[in-house]
Amino acid sequence: MTAELEELIERLESRIGELEAIEGVRSTILDYALAHDRGQSDAVADLFTQDARLDIAGYGEDLDTTVHGRDAIRAMYTALDINYANNPPFKHMVTNCHVTVDGVDAVAITYLNELGGPKTDMGPGGGLYQDRLRLEADGRWRFAHKRIVATSTQTVNDALTDGV
Repeated sequence: MTAELEELIERLESRIGELEAIEGVRSTILDYALAHDRGQSDAVADLFTQDARLDIAGYGEDLDTTVHGRDAIRAMYTALDINYANNPPFKHMVTNCHVTVDGVDAVAITYLNELGGPKTDMGPGGGLYQDRLRLEADGRWRFAHKRIVATSTQTVNDALTDGV
């Protein structure tokens, strides 16, 4: 095998690894939205690392919070789901998912539009997910830090001022 061919294979392997990582991160974000919309708090919590941090900001006193650790995150989503008999009216639409991968860490910025439904008068509206994910030993990308930030009263630049 020539050096040129070896170099080409190495670049392709690297690119395939990056694309697999990006797809893994996006899958975690989509799995989160679907599980949250279906009232599956255990599935939501399992998408977070054991030492994860969850921040919700800009949605008002009733929703803004910071939660540390998978067990506390599970408890928060379980309490929310119980309010809706585990059949919540949420319908999260996520778009414009921009992922930057750095080894076993990745940062994703995703636009969020949460629509209400027949069981609610309205959803919280627009926002961003600003996520730091970690590739864990089982091959799954999980949220190490998830920020859910409202953008209805601020620009995207302002919403991204605090990092993950």
